[in-house]
Amino acid sequence: MTTHIPPRPRTAPTAGRLTPPPAGSRTRNGGTFSPAANVNFTKNTTTVINGNTSTTPGTGSGGKVPGSDFMSNDDIRAFCEYLRKQARNLATERSMDADHLEAVLRTIPDLADSLTGSRARARRVSRWLKKIAAAEKSIQKYAAALYGTFEREYDSELRQIGKGRNQTKPSRNFGWR
Repeated sequence: MTTHIPPRPRTAPTAGRLTPPPAGSRTRNGGTFSPAANVNFTKNTTTVINGNTSTTPGTGSGGKVPGSDFMSNDDIRAFCEYLRKQARNLATERSMDADHLEAVLRTIPDLADSLTGSRARARRVSRWLKKIAAAEKSIQKYAAALYGTFEREYDSELRQIGKGRNQTKPSRNFGWR
């Protein structure tokens, strides 16, 4: 049985330089098509509010996390919603990652070549990623509880600030005859 050895190249390596195709080449354009186009778009949305600059209104710490300056009810609500949405996405991703990791590790046989042993090892390893996914689900729940507790504890102050004036209780006429 003979092995096929490719012929030696007739020219020196070019280290990335384009060389003309050899005579009798069948390629018409001399190689692959790779245009050198570089397009960059940047959007600058700097806003000045009361002398403070931020990328978007209502976002704290330079636009990283919405509402993280906690200066209003809307900021706290935006922060809690952002936290909950991020945790929901991460929980879904981590859960899928755990399933994928377990499926990949399950295919690696153990020392005794038993499938039962490899499945058990895969479950032991992926268990920790499943716990991370469960922790992200807890973050969702606690972020919703955070805003609910804030509204419950500061409800009276929020009503006074929101209306801008003292509230008078309306008198009720029941129309007794």
